[in-house]
Amino acid sequence: MKFKNYYKILGVSVTSTEEDIKKAYRSLAKKWHPDKNSGKKDAENMFKEISEAYDVLSDAVKRKTFDDFIKKSSRKKTYNYTAKTDSESNETEFSDFFKQFFKKKRKKTILLKGDDIRGKITIDLSEAYNGSVRIITLPEGKIRIKINPGIASDTILKISGKGKKSRYGGKNGDLYLRITVKNMPDLIRKGDDLYQKIEIDIYTAILKGKIKVQTLKGEAEITLPEQFDFKKKLVLKEYGMPVYGKRNEFGDLYIDFKYKIPLNLSEKEKILLKRLRKIRLEESRKHS
Repeated sequence: MKFKNYYKILGVSVTSTEEDIKKAYRSLAKKWHPDKNSGKKDAENMFKEISEAYDVLSDAVKRKTFDDFIKKSSRKKTYNYTAKTDSESNETEFSDFFKQFFKKKRKKTILLKGDDIRGKITIDLSEAYNGSVRIITLPEGKIRIKINPGIASDTILKISGKGKKSRYGGKNGDLYLRITVKNMPDLIRKGDDLYQKIEIDIYTAILKGKIKVQTLKGEAEITLPEQFDFKKKLVLKEYGMPVYGKRNEFGDLYIDFKYKIPLNLSEKEKILLKRLRKIRLEESRKHS
């Protein structure tokens, strides 16, 4: 059996659209239909070839298989059939291989899956810390999306089979969701660690002692040592973000303190502060 170029049979090019192929087929089928060519064997054979060509080129999967075969065959021709003319290579050498190849492909058709769907979900830092659940609406209905603790920005969740349906009888496409995590005004995430800014009054800054800090893990009571240098950050171990995908593992929390200067002081407060300043100056002179 000779190699059949289905594009040539229908008189179309490899770049022709589905509509072009359909128009060409209808025109040729009308011309060579057995009812219009009664008793003409050549017309009957031609009609069969036209029908076979249309059967392949009108099916997206079969057409791709045929196109791939042509590409592979043309490459093989260059290296394997140089001793023969192009027509000999195309007409004879490809025939048996093509017949076997395409029969196998037709028996075991590759069913193309549906298109994937891509979307975005934005959550805040507390949701990323604790985990969250979102309900999203798709063409096929609503689905529940579970977001595990510790998830980071730009993580892409894949939900298999929740994309678009296949037009070729294959599996559904997949759903891909890109996660965006928003930082909080005074709380920034870097990897699994958190960086928090906390205001303290000048009295606490001077006298130190215990302070309470609100963290994503809950309220923490901290004792500031007398010699603590506020230019440095205070580190709370395991008060950072959960490590994504791992149980009971956390990053650290780095606290940066800033002083809150009191406003609208009372006369009594002013007198006491002036007295304190005077005492401080006197103590400085003693040690100078």
